[in-house]
This record gives sequence, C-alpha cells and structure tokens, in this order.
Amino acid sequence: MNRLLISVLLISLLISSSCSEKKKGNTNISGTITNASGQLLMLQELGVQNSTTLDSLTLDTTGVFSFTLQLQEAGLYLLSLPRHSPLVLEVMPGSFVKIPGSCKSFPSDVVISGSDNSLALSGFFISTNENRIIYDSLENVLMTHQEDPDFAVLSNKLDESLRPVWEGQKKLETDYITRHPNSLTSLLVLNQGLGVNPLLIYKNDSVYFIRLDSSLNKAFPGNKHALFHHERIIQERAINAMKQHSE
Repeated sequence: MNRLLISVLLISLLISSSCSEKKKGNTNISGTITNASGQLLMLQELGVQNSTTLDSLTLDTTGVFSFTLQLQEAGLYLLSLPRHSPLVLEVMPGSFVKIPGSCKSFPSDVVISGSDNSLALSGFFISTNENRIIYDSLENVLMTHQEDPDFAVLSNKLDESLRPVWEGQKKLETDYITRHPNSLTSLLVLNQGLGVNPLLIYKNDSVYFIRLDSSLNKAFPGNKHALFHHERIIQERAINAMKQHSE
C-alpha cells in the first residue's frame, strides 16, 4: 500500500512539474489591428539566416488577433500584413505582448506593451526610414545625372549632403546598441545601413560587435542568435589575424 501511495505521489509530482514547465513557456502575442478586415496576418520566426512562418489568420471586422507559442528561448519574430513592412518583435518565454494598431499606418503607429525592446526597435526603424528617404532621394538625383558633363562636381556636392545623413544614422545605431546591449534587437541594428552595405563594420567598429558578443552570451547563453553572432566574431578575428600576418 505504501509503495502504491509513493508511486501515485511521484506520478502526480511529474505531471505537476510538466504542466508547470509548459505554462512557463506559454507565450502570447495579441492585439487589435483596425481597418484590416479580410487581410491575412502572419507570424514568422526570424532565424539567423531566414524566416519561418509559424501561424496566420484572417482578420475580421474587429481586427482582434491572438497567437500562442511555446518558447524555450528568447527570439525575434515578424508580424506582417500584405503590402506592409513587418513589425519586428523580441519575445521572451512566458511573456504577453500586446499590439494595438491600424492597418492604415502599420507598423509605424503600433504601441507595443510587454516588450520594451520591441517598442524601442520600432522607434529606431521609424528614424532609420526617415534617413533612408533622404538618402534615396539624393541617390536618385545622382543616378539621373550620370551623363551630365558636370557629374563629378554634382557627385561631390551630393557626397557632402549625404555625409550628415550617414553620420546621423551611424550615431542612431551606436546609441541604440549602447542603450540595449542585452537585447537581440541590437543585432538587427548592427546590420542596418542606408544603402546596400551596413554602416557599422567590424574593421572600424569592432567595439560594438565585441560588446554585443559579450553581453548577449551572458544574457542568453546558448541562444541561436547570440551563438551565430559569436561565430561571426571568431571569423572576423581570424580574417584580421590573416591580414596582419600577410602584412
């Protein structure tokens, strides 16, 4: 009888522990997106090299949505509507993220709660898009005057006009990384640029790459995004060592 009672107790404890672990990983992303009736809302996980669709739903006239995930580690996720830039979210296991917004200005008007770093990243992208509009307009002017005889003079003038835009964007990125060294969103900021290439490169800005490597591996040990960045640091150091050796 005692053995039976002990067995029942052990099974109960195992079930209780299992339910507790499952509840701990229960993560919810929900909210309301108005003026989006009939549109497909997609939730994707942003991997280290590509994205994976996890769930989707068609919004009704209320615009209410809810996605539930079982997360084992912190991650980056994309919430997207057709013909709109995706909203990028940093989500922790067990968190509840709320997102009210409107389809008319998605994702720039969303007010995110439950993920402060996601809200900060949203603000960063708004400022970056403003800089990108200026950069693209000046680049277009240059492209349309390639055949002009005074193209070289115009190019120099535009370079002078672009310099403060580049410097402002670079400061925007370094300030963000400095303020959010323990956030996976800083990895996205690290790779931002106004043109084809990122503004921050390891050769000139290694302090930010190394700072993130150290802080993220402490904050998220074993996390795939942190590990991927760590491998990048190892490769960059190896490349630098080879260059110094050849010189």
